[in-house]
Amino acid sequence: MLKRFFKFLGLSSYEGANTSLRRGRVPGAAPADAKKELTSAVRRELVRKSRYLHKNSGFVREMVSDMAIYSVSDGIKPQAQTADAAWNKAAEDLFSRWAQRADITGRFSFEQCQSLVCRGVDVDGEYFVVKVRDRFGRPRIQLVETHRVGQGSATAETIDGIGFDRFGAPAFYRVRQDDDSTRDVPASAVMHVFEPESASGARSAPTLQHSINHLLDEIELLALEKHAVKDNADISRVLKSESGEIDESGDFMVQADGEAEDGSDPQQVQRIVGGKVVSLKPNESLESYQSDRPSPVFTGFLEHLKRDSAAGMLPYEFVLDSAKIGGAGVRLVVAKADRRFSFRQMILIQRFLKPTWGYVIGDAIDRGELAAVKGWHRVRFVTPRRITVDAGREAQQNRADVETGLKTLSEHYAELGQDFDEQLEIRAQNARRILDAAEKYGVPVEMLYRPQGTQLSSLVDTNAQVSREGE
Repeated sequence: MLKRFFKFLGLSSYEGANTSLRRGRVPGAAPADAKKELTSAVRRELVRKSRYLHKNSGFVREMVSDMAIYSVSDGIKPQAQTADAAWNKAAEDLFSRWAQRADITGRFSFEQCQSLVCRGVDVDGEYFVVKVRDRFGRPRIQLVETHRVGQGSATAETIDGIGFDRFGAPAFYRVRQDDDSTRDVPASAVMHVFEPESASGARSAPTLQHSINHLLDEIELLALEKHAVKDNADISRVLKSESGEIDESGDFMVQADGEAEDGSDPQQVQRIVGGKVVSLKPNESLESYQSDRPSPVFTGFLEHLKRDSAAGMLPYEFVLDSAKIGGAGVRLVVAKADRRFSFRQMILIQRFLKPTWGYVIGDAIDRGELAAVKGWHRVRFVTPRRITVDAGREAQQNRADVETGLKTLSEHYAELGQDFDEQLEIRAQNARRILDAAEKYGVPVEMLYRPQGTQLSSLVDTNAQVSREGE
């Protein structure tokens, strides 16, 4: 009986599903695929507002800039992972030369392209990179912003500019040209870079989409408050009267000579004591005006808007203000930010960097510039140095982990954003030069270099043995 009664009223045992006159109705239709909820018109409007905020909000620019700087920095470097060390070095050198002018326009290096793509993912929600060739037939990449894909009249064969096959995989991307014509680019030539949030989505909304209204309200409120502060700053004093009326003669009028005076002549008093003396009537008082704008309540309200806007992207304390948190809080904030940077690096590597490596190196193999060794497509990427809140303490812990074998040297150099093979080669060259200089000038090695935990006597003996064998 009770069950039929609740069914009649349309109530549910889930309180969140029940409607109430004291709450507004949540907008939106019944749940559907993300590609149906994020229509082309909705996505374009979100991108338009997000780009406006990126141009005019310092808070947004700081968040986007921090994500790009700490995720990409001076570039994510590839490391070939075949068993042939010589081939690995040749492939990395070839890719490094190609990366100097990776963009089809010749304006951007591969490192700059990484930064542009990272920024575009935050502002527009996605970025498209197309594999193309220059006039010499060499591989290049073309950066395509989100407004270039999906424009024009909607058709039944595409969903917001993307054509799908019967398995749901992208088959082609419809790109708008400069003359407003469209061109269908095969999906195999397009790298769609975005952070997926739904398996049923075709495109992606800007990362800041949840805070667009907050940030727009903040800009408007701050503009109004600034006008109010300017108006209040223009008022220096307030004249108060018991009657509430002010004579037309003026409140600071000095009696002219020969006229009847109710009190002392202000001009005569000024000659005696200096400064400025104002003559007021008995029922008037002159007070300095002090404005309470902007109030602490208003600034706290703006902080709340910023905190909610930063949620889901980067910690507010990391982006703007860390003065209110202690040591443990700072470490937690930095750890959360580091995880966000690591996730963005993973997105860039999987959706952008690895396909680009395969495109460039594969082309070099086809041209005969590199040998077709086994596993040529295997590559690992060295990310920039990880952010830390206590560099000294963590460096000491890293040294201890390496010495005890809990961490390898390659892992240690990877955390510093350095290549292990390259650093090992540099260390070997430096050691060789130190030993040669010590032998040349007949000075002990200890006077040139004294590392801890290294037996210098064994180094000297080894150097002498190498010299004898050379003779």
